[in-house]
Parts: sequence; C-alpha cells; structure tokens
Amino acid sequence: MGWGEITLARTPSLVTGIWSLAAGIGQVALWPELPGSVESAGLLLMGVIALTALLLVFSRPASGNARWLVWSVILPFVFGACWALHSNHEVLKQRLPDVLHGTDHRITMEVSSLPQLSPAVSRFGSNFHLSTGHKDGRFTARVIDGENPVFLGQVIRLRWYRIGPELAQNLTAGSRWKLVVRLKQPRGSLNPHTFDYETWLLQRGIYATGYVRDRDDVPQFIAAGDGMDALRERVRDRISRVTPENSGLHQQALIRALLLGDKGDVDARTRDLLRRTGTAHLLAISGLHVGMVSGIFLLLGGLLGRLFGLFKKGNPLFWPGGAALIAALAYTLLSGAPLSAQRALMMTFVVIIALVHRRRFGGGLALGLALASVLLLQPLAVLDAGFWLSFVAVGALLLRFRGRTARVESGSEEGPVGNAIPGNRWGHRLRSLTIACGTAIQSQWAILIGLLLPSVLIFSGVSASGLLLNLVAIPWVGLLILPLVFLGAVFPGAVGQLLWWLADMQLSWLLGFLAYADGRLPGWQPLPLPPIAVLSFAAISCFILLLPRGFPGRGLGWCLVPVVFASLLPGAWQRPGEPFLEVTVLDVGQGLSVVAATDGHRILFDTGAGSDSGWDAGSSIVAPYLMAEYGTPLDLLAVSHGDRDHAGGVGGVLAQMEVGALAAPGRLGERLGRGGVGTDGGLPAPARHFPCLAGREDVLGELKVQWLWPESDGVDGEENDHSCVALLAWRGIRVLLTGDISDKVERRLKVAYPEFEQVDLLVAPHHGSRSSSSSALIRWARPGAVVFSAGYRHHFGHPHPDVVARYGKAGASLFNTAMTGAVTLSWSGADAEPRVVCARNAPRFWLAEVPLCTGGEASVR
Repeated sequence: MGWGEITLARTPSLVTGIWSLAAGIGQVALWPELPGSVESAGLLLMGVIALTALLLVFSRPASGNARWLVWSVILPFVFGACWALHSNHEVLKQRLPDVLHGTDHRITMEVSSLPQLSPAVSRFGSNFHLSTGHKDGRFTARVIDGENPVFLGQVIRLRWYRIGPELAQNLTAGSRWKLVVRLKQPRGSLNPHTFDYETWLLQRGIYATGYVRDRDDVPQFIAAGDGMDALRERVRDRISRVTPENSGLHQQALIRALLLGDKGDVDARTRDLLRRTGTAHLLAISGLHVGMVSGIFLLLGGLLGRLFGLFKKGNPLFWPGGAALIAALAYTLLSGAPLSAQRALMMTFVVIIALVHRRRFGGGLALGLALASVLLLQPLAVLDAGFWLSFVAVGALLLRFRGRTARVESGSEEGPVGNAIPGNRWGHRLRSLTIACGTAIQSQWAILIGLLLPSVLIFSGVSASGLLLNLVAIPWVGLLILPLVFLGAVFPGAVGQLLWWLADMQLSWLLGFLAYADGRLPGWQPLPLPPIAVLSFAAISCFILLLPRGFPGRGLGWCLVPVVFASLLPGAWQRPGEPFLEVTVLDVGQGLSVVAATDGHRILFDTGAGSDSGWDAGSSIVAPYLMAEYGTPLDLLAVSHGDRDHAGGVGGVLAQMEVGALAAPGRLGERLGRGGVGTDGGLPAPARHFPCLAGREDVLGELKVQWLWPESDGVDGEENDHSCVALLAWRGIRVLLTGDISDKVERRLKVAYPEFEQVDLLVAPHHGSRSSSSSALIRWARPGAVVFSAGYRHHFGHPHPDVVARYGKAGASLFNTAMTGAVTLSWSGADAEPRVVCARNAPRFWLAEVPLCTGGEASVR
C-alpha cells in the first residue's frame, strides 16, 4: 500500500480561510512601499473576484488537498492582500497635499468627536481670562462644504484656542460650524519606542490637522448636533452636570472613560497609578466591558421573557439573545467604537448566535471572525498597540482553556469539594464557587503570560503586582461598577444619577485600594528591549505555558521564569560586545533633547518641550525611549537653560526615571533639583545637582563631559545665552552640545578656547536660527556632522537657509529632525566613521517619500 492510497482528501476549511484572509489584509500594513496606484489596486481586486467566480463555475481540482490549498489559503490570502492594497492606497491619497500645507480655507464642518475643552491659556502658559470662561479645545470634524471641493467629506483634526464662552457652549459633538481653518499635513514626531502620532492619524483617516483662525473671520454656529454623536454629548453632559440630585461626582473622568471611551480628562496621577498597578486596561473599552453589558441584558431579557410569558412559542433564547446583541451594539456605538470594542462586539455576536441556535462555535472561528471583520473595516489596525493587546489577550485565554468546556460537561474536571457531601446543595455551591475562583485565577495568569512580551515591546515594562490586583479590580469593575455606569445612562433623572453616584463611590474606593497596594507591592518594572535571542526564547516559553493542562512537555515552559528574573537585574538585557558611543538627537518638534550613551553610562541633554495642556516630551518621548533602548538609570540630566522647549519635559523624566545627577546653569539647577519646574517638589529629586560652569569636567567611565559655558554660576539660567555648552569626548570622538547660544557667545567661546580641536558632531545652536551658527563658530568647531532639532515647517522657520548654506559650504553632513525624525550617530571601538540611522527611513509605505539619511539638504520650506 503506497502513501497515496492512505492520504485523506481535505475539504476547504472555513476557519483556515478566515485566518488566511486576516493574514492577507494585515501583512500589507508592514510593506515598505505600495506598488501601483489606487486605480491599479482596484483593478487587481476586481480581477481576484472574477477569478474566484470562474473557479467556482469551471474549476475541478485533481485532488482534495489542492482544493483545500486554493480555497482555504491562497484565494483568501490574495483577496485580503488586494483589499488592503486598495484601501491603503486610498488612505495615502486622502491626505493633504504638500502644496496646501499651512494654507487657510473657509469650510463648513460637523464635529465628529467629543470636543476636549480646557481653561484657555496664553502662549506663555498663563491663564487667559479664566474668570470669563474662555476655553481651548481640540476635536475631530468632517468637512461638509467649502471653497475647495477637494475637502468635501474629509476628516480633519483641529485645535481652537481661546474660545469665547458662548461659542464654547455650542461646541458639542455633532454641531455644525462655518469658519476659517489653517491646515497642515498630518505629521508628528517620529522616534523609536514611542507613540507614533503620524501613524495614529493615518489609521483614523485624518486628512489634515490644523487650528481655527477666528481672528480672520468670526466663526458661525449653524446648528446643534443630532444622531449618535449628539447622544454621546448629552450623556457626557449628564455626567458632568451638577444638579440637586448630583452634587458633583468625584470620579466623573473615570465614569466618562468607562462609558464613552472619553479619557481626555483622566488626570496624570490616576493614569500613572493604573499603569503601575497593571490595571490601565480597565479604562479601555474592551471585551470585559462589552461582554458584561451583553451578559447583563442577556440575563434581563431572560427574566423579562419569563415574567411576561414571551417564551410560550418559538425559541426561548431569541429575546434574551436579541437584547444582549442590541445592548452590546449600543454600548459599542456609545463608546465611540474603538478597535477593542469592535473585536468584542464581533465575538459577542458569534457567541450569541451560537447560543440562540444551540450551536457550538470553536474559539478559533470566533476570534478569526472578529479579527477578519476588524481588518476588513480598518486594514491598518495592525499598527495599533491596542489591536495586539486585545487579540493576544483573547488568544491566550482561548489557548489556555482549549477543551475545558468539554471536560467540565463530561464531568472529568471538578473542583475540590472539601468535606462536602455529594449531592448536597451547599457542597455543590462551594464546589462551583471554588471552580469559578480557580478559573478567574487561571484567566489572569493566562492574560499575564500572554501580554508579558507585548507589554515589554510596547510599553518597555511590566507590572509585577498586576496579577494579584487584577483578581480584585476586574470583578469589581465588571460586576459592580460597570453595570451601574451603563444603567445610569439608560435610566433618566434621579434614578440614573443615583446609579452613577453608587459607581462613583466604588471607583473612589477602588482607587484608594490600588494606591494602598501600590505603596506596599512591587509595581511597574521598566525593562529594556530584549535581544532577539531572549525574545524568541521567551515567546516559545510563554506559548508552552499557555497550553492546556495535560499537554506533553508543558512544564518546560517554566524555563521562562529565570529569564524574567534575570531581566530584572541591572544591565541583564544590555547588549554585550565592544564599547560604543551613541548620540541620538530625538525628534521633539520645536525643541531639543539629546541622548548620549556608552556601554556603561547614559547622559540626557535637555528634555524637549512641555505644553499648556499637560503634555510633555519628557514623559511621552524621552523617558520611553531611554527605558526601551537602555533600561538603566540615567547618570546625568543636563538642562541647557529654562526655555520651555528645552526644560518643559524635566518633570516627565523625573517622574519615570531614576536620575543620578542634574546639571543646569546657575540658579536654575536649584529649582530643578527640588523636583522639576513648577511642581513644588512633587517629583523625585535627583541624587545631586550642580551648575554647569566653564572649566568643570565630569568623568563617566571613558566618557568625559567638559563644560565650556557659562562662565558664572550666578546667572538665573533662563536666557538663551546662559545655556550650558558641553563637549563630550570618548576615545577621540568629540560631540559639541550648545543649547540656544547666540553668535555673541560663539565668538567668546572661540576666544576662550583658541586651540579647540575639530568636533565630529555638532548639535546646531538655537535650532539653526539666523542669530546663531556664525562663521566664527563653524571655523572654530569645524564639525564633521551637524544636526538641527526643529519642528516641521514651524513658523520660526528653523533652520534658516543661510545657516544651512554656511554649514554646507564648510563640508559638514547635515541632518534635520523635522525631515528625518530622530537621528542616531554611533561609533564603536573599531569604527572611525559613524553609523547613521534616521527614524523616518523605517520601512513603512507612508514614509516612502522621505529622503535617505545621507546628510544632505536640511532646509524645510
């Protein structure tokens, strides 16, 4: 008997086909370039559909295996790839053209998001007519009319500064306005290991960003909103409104986050507490929230059906299932339909349909349907961190409990019964409770293991207390708080306010519990990005640990434990090898932040900007980059001077990282040494601080820091010409950091250090402004490479073309973070020339037009 005689023919598999479709869609988002055009991609998609139709009619495969391969793998994958190719071409096409960047347009728009309003501030950070109720706002809108027809139907992201009280009152979701806006290309800072705002805009189909030009023309309010956006606005208003029944909810922001997905007003302290305790996922509208809402209405539908006798005829599960689906859909729409809620809605739909029709759907089919449905609607969803966290968590649960239902139904898996008598009612309840508790613990264990590596890769750390605290927080939120929040929106008047008051009280208790536990349990553990070998080993170990009980060799997964504990040791995941020097000029927009690292030490020079809204580059860009890339405490933080674009992120860095020493000019160091600007000592202070004073030298291993300016420690440190000037020297490599000094200081440096040797890298003074980078500086420093840190097409116009021309004439290689993103120059012990890496040269199709990182033209005009 030959092998061919015992081979069984395979029939096409629906589950395999769905997963192949999802894989075909998702992988296109990772292509470095998109071939063809939107038209050619559309023709290709139609061709695949036509080929599929022809195969259905005429094809007769010779073998079952060939038929399975074609229909279950090849055709779904190719169709998915063509679908994504066409969709992604459309996304690229629907972006503001370069020629329209910075232009003004009169449009009629409809607000399509919940506007985020905050007290207005002036350009310099002070309150702007706070007593008169002026507001600053940001929101998303859809253009419904305008002078330029190309804008019709496009989605734009806008800011509106200093809105008058009457206009602010009318700025609600769904409202329509006629106004003048200045539009910009959808662009953001690009740095390794940090939030990619530009990709976030791309995923959501944002055509342009910009702001309202209310000085050019008074905005006209046309009409209030209607539909789902207006309903969300009314619910938010009910939560925020102070009435006799509601004297003011203490946790309004959390209730809005749980119900509406509106997390804009959750304060930084609460966010940080949830992050440290591993419970930040509770604010994301996810399967927990959608599942609990649908479960509540499944139960209520069943009770009402029995009460009113609706089940006398037909399927008794029809009404409860319908109520559950409608509630899940309503909650998803009310929350703004984020990706995690869409996935949960699709899985809920599959489960409810299977329950109503008394069919058993496999977990792989349910998860695959949800995955394919989300990607069909949003092919770029794979670029979102929440996509991976959501689907990996569900996949971990399905893998861990695979086959569990069948064992329980057959009676082969029972929980411990203690001394309970078989058949005894209380013994049965105790056994059920024990099984439920064991399942909850195993569920949290599965999620912890499943999300361990995604957490390290995305957030550069894990919460050591998350497993224990989630055993309390998840059922508390899911069974007690979330039902009250949702039912509070369903019931009007005093009843709804009472339900929200009960939820508010429990949220306060929960935060108190988490704060108490956070002070006594190990919390967030920052971890650097592991090497590929460790990452692969840990991924295999996690997969083995998640396998169902009884799987052969499952115990080998515990080899993950020494990897995890070893990774917590200082320097455990640091790359071995020869000594190196890496200098990274981060892309912080119109600001400055430079990281210098050797194999044993880390220096940070400036921290980027901080905004009036509370955002700062220190916590959003600088600290995440340092923790992911190096993971060790910061040896030295140097702040060149007190301008917000250089010192605005100090508080964010101090809040997230251990800093050994802080250097700053004159008296500025004393203020920063107390824990950050404007914090009244509310942040951890560095171990020591000292003024950067000309003539001082600090040694960190082979890295020497020579301070060249200022000449006095009596300056206040706020002026540009008070900036610290530092020369970094490592094995003959010289890097000059100059802050915002002007040509006046540049000439004094040339006089003070006449025998100054050539530098390999110069970070241009004052972002390349016309008042700096004089010919005297260039002849004195003779830089081999120059990096400008500036904002993309910023109104300051940095770097100035004359400055760029001067450096180019001197033969220096020129880089501009506005064009290239973060720029890293690295030297190793054996290399004389630096290796240069630019963040915008990453292999992503929406960055395909970025010039190579070759050190050429640096002007952006």
